[in-house]
Amino acid sequence: MADTPLRAGTRRTELRGREPELRAVLDRVDAAPATGLVVVRVSGEPGIGKTSLLGEIAHRLRERHCGVLTSASDVLGKRIPYGAVVALIRSLAAPLDKLRAEALSALEFSATEDSGAWFGRACDRVVRLLTELTAARPAALLIDDLDHVDDDSLALLTLVLRRVSAAPLVLVTASRSHTSEPGAENLLDRVEQHAEVLRLDLAPLSDADVARIVESVLQTPVDEALAREVGQRSDGNPFFVTEIARSLQELDLVTVDNNRARLAVSPDAIRLTRREAVLRRVAPLENDTRLVARAVSVFRRVRLDQIPLLARVASLPESTVVAAFDELLRAHIVVHDDDRGYRFSHALVGEALYHEVGPAQRRHLHSLISARLLEDRSQGLPVDLLQLAWHLAESAAPGDRAAVEVLAEAASVARATAPETAAALCARALQLLPRTAPERADLLALQCRVLARASRPALAIDPGLAALESLAPGQERTRVATAVISSLFSVGRTAEALALADEEVANGPASLEAQRAVLLVYNNRHEDAVSEVARIEALPISSPAEGVIVFEHLAMLSSLLFQHDRTVEYANRALSYSDGQPMLELQALSVCASITALAGLVHDASWRLRRAEELVDQVGSHGFRAERAASRVALDWLGGRWDAALDGIGRWLPDVEAAQADQALGVLQAVELSIRTWRGELDVAARLVALPAPQSVNISKLHAAAHAEYLIARGEIDEAYILLADAVGSRLEAAYSCVLVARMIELDLERGRTGAALESLDRLASVSRTRVSPWSRTTVRRVTGVVRQDADLLREAVSEAATGGLEFEKARAQLALGEVCADEVAVLVEAYTAFQRLGAHGLRRQAGNRLRALGAKVPRARSKAPGLLTEAEENVARLVQQGMRNRDIAAALHYSPRTIEVYLSRIYAKLHVSSRLELARVLDAMQR
Repeated sequence: MADTPLRAGTRRTELRGREPELRAVLDRVDAAPATGLVVVRVSGEPGIGKTSLLGEIAHRLRERHCGVLTSASDVLGKRIPYGAVVALIRSLAAPLDKLRAEALSALEFSATEDSGAWFGRACDRVVRLLTELTAARPAALLIDDLDHVDDDSLALLTLVLRRVSAAPLVLVTASRSHTSEPGAENLLDRVEQHAEVLRLDLAPLSDADVARIVESVLQTPVDEALAREVGQRSDGNPFFVTEIARSLQELDLVTVDNNRARLAVSPDAIRLTRREAVLRRVAPLENDTRLVARAVSVFRRVRLDQIPLLARVASLPESTVVAAFDELLRAHIVVHDDDRGYRFSHALVGEALYHEVGPAQRRHLHSLISARLLEDRSQGLPVDLLQLAWHLAESAAPGDRAAVEVLAEAASVARATAPETAAALCARALQLLPRTAPERADLLALQCRVLARASRPALAIDPGLAALESLAPGQERTRVATAVISSLFSVGRTAEALALADEEVANGPASLEAQRAVLLVYNNRHEDAVSEVARIEALPISSPAEGVIVFEHLAMLSSLLFQHDRTVEYANRALSYSDGQPMLELQALSVCASITALAGLVHDASWRLRRAEELVDQVGSHGFRAERAASRVALDWLGGRWDAALDGIGRWLPDVEAAQADQALGVLQAVELSIRTWRGELDVAARLVALPAPQSVNISKLHAAAHAEYLIARGEIDEAYILLADAVGSRLEAAYSCVLVARMIELDLERGRTGAALESLDRLASVSRTRVSPWSRTTVRRVTGVVRQDADLLREAVSEAATGGLEFEKARAQLALGEVCADEVAVLVEAYTAFQRLGAHGLRRQAGNRLRALGAKVPRARSKAPGLLTEAEENVARLVQQGMRNRDIAAALHYSPRTIEVYLSRIYAKLHVSSRLELARVLDAMQR
C-alpha cells in the first residue's frame, strides 16, 4: 500500500480494504457509455491509499483494454505549466501514437503566438485524442494529487472535459482531505454540472485489513494485540501501518511464538509516532546519504545531470553524492520517474525530510540552488527558467531586485501560453517589492494583462487600477487601461468602465475613444454616443490593428443605435484595415459577423462567418471562437436550422463559458430558450429561465423576448406583458424594441385591448423608418398587417423575411396572412410545413386549425418510421408513457436527469410532439 503504482519506477502492491470503492468505480465505468462523463472524487489524508486505489483502477481498466491516461503531481509540478496534461498524454500507450504526438506538439510553448489561438488549438488536439480514444470503449483519466496540478492544466482540462462530456470517459481524481485549491475546485465544480459524480472519502482500514498488511510486512501471522496496537498508532492509515510495522521489526520490538508475531515489550514502552516511523525509513542511512536525501527533498525531483548541483547544495564531493544517491535508490526511498528524473517513492517521505530540515535551513538550501542556477545562467549554460523562478520564490527576501527580475522574466515568457502561471509569478514578485518601488507598476500591468488574457476579468481589475496610478502616458498605459475597461465591462460594471474611459480618453488613441462610445450606450447615453460617431471616425489611425478595433466598435455602436446600413459600412472598413494580416482579418470577420448576425442581417453575417471559418482552416488560428459561436448559432436560429442551432450550443458552450464571454454566452442562452419554448419543451426551458439572465444592454432584451414567450406558454400573460414593457424602454431606444413591442401588440389583441394595441402601433410606426434591418421591417409589417387586417402588408412581410433569410419569421408572417385571407391556402400549407420541420408544434397546430376551418386538407404529420428511435430513446419514451418523472426515469435507467432531458429533446423532435401527453398518445397509437 505504500507504493505508488501511478508513477513509474514503483512496484504495484495488492490492494487491501478498498474493494468496495474499487467496485463502485468500475461500475461507473461500465455505465459510462450510457451516461457520458463520470467524475470520481477520491479524497483522504496522506497515506490513506488514494494512489494505490488509482493504481489498481488503472490496472483493471488496462486489463479490459480501456484507454488509461495517468498523471501524478507534486509541489514542483504545480510550477510547470501544462505539466499534468502533458503527463496524461505521455502515459497513453499505442495505438494512437499520431494523435498523441499531435497533442503533445500542440502543447509546446509558443512565446510569439496569440494565446487564444494557441490555447484553442491545444484544446482541439486533446479533444480529438480523447474522442478517438473513447470511440470503441470507455477510457479514464486518473489524476493523482489534484491539489498539486498546475493552474494552466486545470484551465485546459475544464474546457476539454466539458467538450467531451457526452463521451464514455471517467475522470478519477485524488486529493487530500480538507485542502482547497481554487483551480482544482473550479475544475470539479464546472465539470460536475455535466457529469455523473461519485465521491469516495477513504476511511481508515478495518482491524482485519490492518492485520493483513502487518502480516505481509512481517511475513508471518500476527496476534490480535499486535495488529490492534499498529492500527491505533497508525489510525488505520495503510502507509503508516506499513512503516510502523517495519520499524517495530527493525527495532526488535516484535517476537515470533508458535508461528505468530507479537509485541516483545509492553505497548507503553514503545515511543513510535507516525512521523517517527517515516523518518526511520532514512534513519539507518549513513550521515552523507541522509544529507543527500534532505537536499533531494528541496529539489523535489532530480535529474542525473543535476548531480553536480546536488553535490554543491549538500556540500559534499560529487563522488560521495553519487554513492549516496545509489543507496537511496537501493533502499527504495528515491525512485525513477520516467524522463522527469528521480523523486521520493512516497510524497510523505519527501515531506517528512523537507520539514525535518526546518524553515530557515530550507530557505537557505533554496537560496543555494537558485544561486548556483543563476551562476550557470550568467555563464551561458542552459537553465530551466521556471525552476529557477520557483527556488527564488521560496528563498528570496523582500527587496531582492535580482529575484524580482527573474520572476518578472519568467512571467513574461509564460504569459502567452501559460497565463495562470504568469499571474502567480507576478504575485510573488510583487510580494518581494516595497510598496513604493517603481518596478511595481510594470509588474501590476503585466499581472493585469495576463489575468485578462486568462479570462479572469474580476481578478484583473485591481492590479490594473493599481498600475494606472503610476504608469506614465504611453502605449503600456493604454494597453492596461483597455484591459481594465474590458474587464469591468465583462463583469457588468459598465458605469465604472465608462468613468475610467472618461479619465483615459484624453491621452488615449482612437480605439479607446471608440470603446468609450459603446460604453455610453450601455449607460443609456444614446444621444451622447450618436454625437461621438463622426468625431471618432475622423480620428487618425496609427496602425492596422487600431483601425480594426476602431471600426468594429463603430459597427457595434451603429448596430446598437439601429443604424444598420452604417453597421455594414463600418464592418467593411474594419476588414479593409486588416491589411491582409490573417489574424487581424480573422478578428474583423469574426467580430463583425457576430454584430451583423445579432442585427438580423443574415446574408451579410453569413459571408463574413464563412470567410472567417475558411481563414481559420488556412492559418490554423483559434482566436475569436466565442464571436464565431454566437454568429453560427444566431444564423442557424434565424435561418430555421433549429436542430443545428441546438447542436452548436452544445458544442460551443464549454468554449464560451471558459472564455467568460458573457455576450456570446447570453446569445446561446437566449436562442436555446427561444427554441425550447416554441417547441413546447417547457421542462428544459424552465431550467434555462432559472439561470441568471444576460446583463448586456442588447442581449438582455433578446433574452427578455424569449423569456416572455416562455411565460406566455405557461399561461402567465400578465407577467409576460410586464416583462416586455420593462425591456422596451420609454423611447423605444432599446435593442430589439420592434420585436418586443410587436409581441405586446399581439397580446393586447388577444386580450381584446384594441385601443392599447393601436397606441403601441403608433409608437412603433414613429420609429419604424429608422429600422432598416429585414428582421425589424418584417416584424413591423407583420404586426401592422395583423392589427389593420391588411393582406398587402402581410405579403410584404413574407417577402421581406424571405429576402432576408429569416425562415421562422417568414412562416409567422405566412400564418398571419393565411388567417387574414381565406384564399391563401398554399401559403398556410407552407407555413404548416415550416413549423412542422422546426418543431414549433403550437404554431403548426394553429396553422392546421385554420386550414381545417377553410375546408382545406391538412398535410399529414410524418409518423414514426421503424427504427427512428434508438433503443435508449425507446426506453426513455416508454417510461414517460408510464407517467414517470424525469428524476425517476434517471434513477431507473442509471442516467443523470440532464441526460434524460437530452433524450426527451431528441424524442420530441423525431416524433414531432411537444409534451409528455402528446408523446404518450403517439406511443399508444403505435401499439394499436
